[in-house]
Amino acid sequence: MYRVTLFKNGNDKIGTVVQASYADQIIVDGQLGIGINVSDKFTFKLYPFAEIYNEIQGMVSTYRIDSEIDGHELSRGRILFAEEMYDDTGFYKNITCSSELDYLNDSKQPFQKTQNTSPAQDFRNLIGVHNQQVPSVHQFKVGKIEITNSTDNVYHYVEPGTSTLTVITEKLINKWGGELRIRHESDGTYIDWLKEIGIHAKQQIDVNSNLQTMEQKLDPSSAYSVFYPYGATIEQSESNESTGTDVASPRLTISSVNGGRDYIERSDLISQFGRISGTKNWNDVHDASILKSKADTWFNNYKPIAVGYQIAAIDLKPLGVAIDNFAVGNYHQLINEYMGIDDELRIVTMTLNLDNPESDSMTIGDRELTLSEYNIKQKKAKAQISVLRSNLIGQNLRITETSKKLAETTDQLTSLKTEYDKLIKELQERVQKLQEQTVGDQYYEGNIIDVSEFQGTIDWSKVVNAGLALSVIRVQSGSSHIDNTYTANIPNAISSGANYAVYAYFSALNAADAEIEARDFYNRATSAIGNRKQPRFWMIDVEANSVTSGTLSEAVTAYMNKLNSLGIPDNKIVIYVSNALYSSIDTSRTQIWIPSYGINDGTVTNSRKPLYTYDLWQYTSVGRISGISGNVDMSTEPSARFKDNYLKK
Repeated sequence: MYRVTLFKNGNDKIGTVVQASYADQIIVDGQLGIGINVSDKFTFKLYPFAEIYNEIQGMVSTYRIDSEIDGHELSRGRILFAEEMYDDTGFYKNITCSSELDYLNDSKQPFQKTQNTSPAQDFRNLIGVHNQQVPSVHQFKVGKIEITNSTDNVYHYVEPGTSTLTVITEKLINKWGGELRIRHESDGTYIDWLKEIGIHAKQQIDVNSNLQTMEQKLDPSSAYSVFYPYGATIEQSESNESTGTDVASPRLTISSVNGGRDYIERSDLISQFGRISGTKNWNDVHDASILKSKADTWFNNYKPIAVGYQIAAIDLKPLGVAIDNFAVGNYHQLINEYMGIDDELRIVTMTLNLDNPESDSMTIGDRELTLSEYNIKQKKAKAQISVLRSNLIGQNLRITETSKKLAETTDQLTSLKTEYDKLIKELQERVQKLQEQTVGDQYYEGNIIDVSEFQGTIDWSKVVNAGLALSVIRVQSGSSHIDNTYTANIPNAISSGANYAVYAYFSALNAADAEIEARDFYNRATSAIGNRKQPRFWMIDVEANSVTSGTLSEAVTAYMNKLNSLGIPDNKIVIYVSNALYSSIDTSRTQIWIPSYGINDGTVTNSRKPLYTYDLWQYTSVGRISGISGNVDMSTEPSARFKDNYLKK
């Protein structure tokens, strides 16, 4: 069903077919993940009997995957790295690839202030800078642009050294919307910025025909019931010369037109979730009445519950029954009468198993519901189940495949309700903690700690209640030693409402070894995090020079670059480095955390400040906090940029 071709380098125009229905299968465990506005991820194993085995090179060799049914291209890109592996099946290379969108991570944008230009021209300028920095095979021609805004004017800053893909995502797509598409024409490779990729397909996904499995996923974790709207800043920020920090400018509120209250509340959401506060800024609103009107409209249409479906379904196009394929971006009518679903929903991700196509899966939907929409959906599902049950009882039918399916669906609904009730309870338990904080606080206040297996079992509820600004959780020491508490610490910290980050102790021998450590760090942490709240940053703990070939700076740079390639930008990376090694690494790309103890008696007063400029100072290793039975590292004096990036609520 799928044909996979590998190309040794840019001069290899023919390539080597390593999987196809008409040839021996050479790759194993091939899996392709496809999404919207993200690079495809393709992984597989390649064994030594493959002709191309010894010629595969990371960042040089490329791939292409085509459908054997209609010949359309599914994905193409480059091999990121090919790791030599050995297990009971023998020697092989574990290969990870990314699609062409990842080329935009190869270029870095200079500092720039963009204004008085349209979104389309800004996009062209960014692609132009990218093309100046990369070889021709990684360049793009700007194609169709469908995105604009009411004033046709863009205003933003770009920090130097930020990858082109990050700038496009954060400054353009996140603000103006739209989706990226790469296409190949006879005169080159084009990149389009469209309102939406995909089509409204005629092929249905129906529980009575091609729907095999379905799991509904609900996430009310970002819900809030009390809303604080803010307008434009009233005055410019002023520098506090005594401390060297910025004083935030006050913003316009609705208190003058809302009976002295600067917030709006919804009783229906309060009854479901308790009192949980949220905010939204309208930077261009300077009138309190207009701000109140915009806030009322927005909050009345607020959708607190994210819903999506993980499904496995049979694509009917290869069977000649449908005229269109399943594809990311396409809309399909999803029909499951037992769950009360008959909606046109969109495929947002797909996972293709090249060895076993019948086990392909996809995420469809991923949209948000208002509380009333959710309740209507649940009532509809329950009513449908009641009708089906009555029909079965009235006809005195024995247990058939239909009733089995109904029972399974009922169990699914019960399970979903249990999960939903659990989430509601967790949110309500957090209400008390949130109420104890000052409503206007912008930052997490309290202790800043880092923890590992040395702290043993942690009572995270006590740690949070004792006053916690940030907890940094260790995942590994090098690649070989896995911290034996991180799989408990990460989910427990999240469920307790802790502001958290993750870190790994650096012990690489060279740049290549550093990339392996970075990959293992990423894989282990993301596995423990799952779909929960993401960490504020990823910290590399550089306390000793373990490098035996090359330089420490080269190895740390390789570590960071690897995290970049996995989707972690520089502004989500922090380096923890001793005074002794500070000058041995490049400290210009990210924020710096330095340990310096002095007497080390647990007090700041008797501690010695670091020798170099820092964003966070670890002042003791013998701190104490409720919820942890022994000593714990504590830090203080976060810089203004550290607070804004990692401590801001």
